[in-house]
Amino acid sequence: MLRHVPEDHELLENLTQALGSGDAEAVNGAFETIYDTYARSVAFVCGRFLSDDTDIRSVTNDVFIRFFQRSPYLDEIESLRAYLMQSARHAALDFLRAKNRRERGLTALTSPDEDTDPLTLIPDPDGNIAAHARYRALTDDLRATVGDEAAEIILAHAVCGESFPEIAARLGLKTGTVKTRYHRAIQRFRKQKGDNWL
Repeated sequence: MLRHVPEDHELLENLTQALGSGDAEAVNGAFETIYDTYARSVAFVCGRFLSDDTDIRSVTNDVFIRFFQRSPYLDEIESLRAYLMQSARHAALDFLRAKNRRERGLTALTSPDEDTDPLTLIPDPDGNIAAHARYRALTDDLRATVGDEAAEIILAHAVCGESFPEIAARLGLKTGTVKTRYHRAIQRFRKQKGDNWL
């Protein structure tokens, strides 16, 4: 039997209620559940821009720290997943800009628009896009662990932002089937990879 995986709105509601109650244990539990649910997705987004595992872990943690710091403004967040994925993209690009300025003296990157593939924004004077290769390695690992279809569903929903109904329509499946495969794949990936998921 599958363990219940909270939906986006449930996670926000639980955190809001915990903060309102003033119960520190409940607040910590709500934050931990959010982290456990979305940390890997945030890391995959960061992996599209960054090549070093240490950098990916660092930026992933920064995204959640900033989210926790913004907890008094939860009413401004309509979708927790969308908020965290957007935060991950911005944090990774900011990190990359700063690192490039320090180590290579490159000019700052321009901010991506909706039609820009973020992979094309990664500068590399030698012609090798290390972050692109690292992202492929991460996705290859995901595919090897959960299978191609399940990996496609995870990446489409958690990284690219497609809704379950949109994925279902594209794949010719029922929305409930897509959600079930997504949650099962996430659990399988976590079980096999544990904390060593990068």
